[in-house]
Amino acid sequence: MLVGEKSPATLNPLPPPAMASEHPDAPKQFGIRLSDEVMGMVSAIQEHRKQTSQPLTLSAVVEDAIRCHYNRLVREGAIHEQ
Repeated sequence: MLVGEKSPATLNPLPPPAMASEHPDAPKQFGIRLSDEVMGMVSAIQEHRKQTSQPLTLSAVVEDAIRCHYNRLVREGAIHEQ
């Protein structure tokens, strides 16, 4: 690249990552089918995470959801913390 020449990344910036519900394989990710209602919830969570600079991936959302559910079950005494 020559001095003063624009970087290809500047000329053609990458689009922002898509929300989970916009992905063509969204209902099949991780080998499970998610209803349209749940995919809407995931997209709303991802939008909030985007605004708060948190990871947007479906796996990050799932990990946090599992952690929250696990902690609730521990607090309720339904399971014992590992």
